[in-house]
Amino acid sequence: MEHRGPRVHLRPVRPDDLESIIRWTNDPELRELMEGEYPEEPGEGRRWYQRTLRDRRSRQFIIETRDGLAIGDIALGEISWRAREAELRIRIGEKAYWNRGYGTEAVQLIVRHAFEDLGLERVYLRVFTFNLRAIRCYLKSGFRPEGRLVRKGSDGAPKEILLMTVERDRLARCLARPS
Repeated sequence: MEHRGPRVHLRPVRPDDLESIIRWTNDPELRELMEGEYPEEPGEGRRWYQRTLRDRRSRQFIIETRDGLAIGDIALGEISWRAREAELRIRIGEKAYWNRGYGTEAVQLIVRHAFEDLGLERVYLRVFTFNLRAIRCYLKSGFRPEGRLVRKGSDGAPKEILLMTVERDRLARCLARPS
């Protein structure tokens, strides 16, 4: 299943995307912003891709520009069909596309997919509190803070994580309001 917006296209991950995914995973600046497991080398990438294809609790997409350039990836993971919720993860791996609205459009497309196509009622995410760019994106997309937790970072220092959620009915009310 694919999803198109004015500037962004979400399409399923393909084997030829693994090189970019591995490059993004191994970028130290991006790595500091990520939570979750991503492949770090080609053999691991192939295994990750095969697991992704079989995983009923996950939907993985590549974020492409209108001209077909892969600039990042986005996923709904930990899908609970019973609770009707999922965890969102996104990364814009090509830094030239940071702060230009591509991430916001991709988040809005996948949230629409979660609610309209998958029938979910809630999407949640975790974001480091120092990642203000991502927090602005999530707020623009209807997410609201719900809680905080602290985890040790790769350097051993504690890092605060903001938990954010968007619910189908709350988003519908926000979108219905005149601006």
